[in-house]
Amino acid sequence: MIWKWVFAMTSTLRQGSQLIRKTLNLSQAQVLLNFSFWLAAGGIGILAVLYAKFIAWVQAVFFGQFESTPGLVTLAGPFLFVGATWLVRRFAPDAKGSGIPQVLSAIAQSAREPSNFNLSWQSSLVAPKTAVIKVLSSGVGILAGASIGREGPTVQIAAAGFSWMGSQVRRFVPTADFQTFLVAGSAAGVAAAFNTPIAGVAFAIEELGGGALSSVRQVVMLAVIVAGVISQAISGNYLYFGHPEIVNSEALLLMGESVGIGVLGGLAGGVFAKILAQPQLTKLPTHWIVRAFLTGAICALVGYLTLGRTAGSGYEVTLKILNSETIEDVSLLFPVLKLATTILSYLSGMAGGIFSPSLSIGAGLGLSVAKILGLVNFKACALIGMVAFFSGAVRAPLTGVIIVMEMTDQHFLILPFMIAAYLANSTGKLVMPEALYHYLARKHLDG
Repeated sequence: MIWKWVFAMTSTLRQGSQLIRKTLNLSQAQVLLNFSFWLAAGGIGILAVLYAKFIAWVQAVFFGQFESTPGLVTLAGPFLFVGATWLVRRFAPDAKGSGIPQVLSAIAQSAREPSNFNLSWQSSLVAPKTAVIKVLSSGVGILAGASIGREGPTVQIAAAGFSWMGSQVRRFVPTADFQTFLVAGSAAGVAAAFNTPIAGVAFAIEELGGGALSSVRQVVMLAVIVAGVISQAISGNYLYFGHPEIVNSEALLLMGESVGIGVLGGLAGGVFAKILAQPQLTKLPTHWIVRAFLTGAICALVGYLTLGRTAGSGYEVTLKILNSETIEDVSLLFPVLKLATTILSYLSGMAGGIFSPSLSIGAGLGLSVAKILGLVNFKACALIGMVAFFSGAVRAPLTGVIIVMEMTDQHFLILPFMIAAYLANSTGKLVMPEALYHYLARKHLDG
């Protein structure tokens, strides 16, 4: 009887010991996972800064050479377009374009076949080699005067970095989830690229997370807009806990501009997205060398005629608009020409994003509306235009609102931004029913 009791106690203790060991292992695994996320995020922060400095340096080289020898730079443009495209086609085809559709494809692939190791951790969509070619091709593209940005590529580079880190951790923690690493990496990329942490979270929820939010976000935004407008009309633009400085309370006066620019920006953004999604509409040559050379020649010529204003991300022109004391500094044709060169640069086949160019196009669009109508608040119109065109093109209105608000610290414009984003998203949908990044990702998956 005693022996039975001793045996039972021993068995219970053994089971308890195994449970404790298992609990400790799970705890250690969670610590390792958390540490890997911290380490990957820190590494991506450093890489994003280095990539930004590299692109800024290349951009400075381009403008420096353009000022001294504009004719030579113009002649070299088409050949550099071909070189940037060749790098992608030769070494990493998945480095083409923005990079965000590739990340969405990688997430979708892993969801389709979660047990297939080759479709997840070893995917070329987010491989280190793809990230390296992304950097090189976009650098050559900037040197060529292409109208591309670094923010979309930063998202793919960040996703690749997190994917690599996850593959290392998976050796010790087999339950490590590929999608979690990808979504976290992509959000970190947006936050690091624009220095907008809240926008990184919004982008992850709105674009990468999908799920229930995608079906209700428009209704939620409409409810917030209506309630906010009525509240501000009655109580004014106040802060809940007050503020030591006087805040601009004229946001309600911008409602007309928000509506007009929102609809116009949405239509222009929808056309922009439609052409990028269906490049056959441009009737460009199908052979990649001819197409890259031709698009490079057109962009170089436009850049020459506009004194280089259509080249690069458009950051310099946008900054000039927002810091200018006069409305005459930017041509009415700028948003049209910037839109055309961005389309051609993207369709050339090189690596390069549309985030920054879209904001630049939107700023030019808002400024043009203010210029034509003789509006004095042209800087506010430029900011509203940035939100509108981005929302119409990318169809991520919440991200558009937050990213412009974080970049400019113009919180009192939150309602005009939301009105423009809501209308732009709705009108953009009339031209391009499916969101651009998701369309491109689905097209990639379908082969």
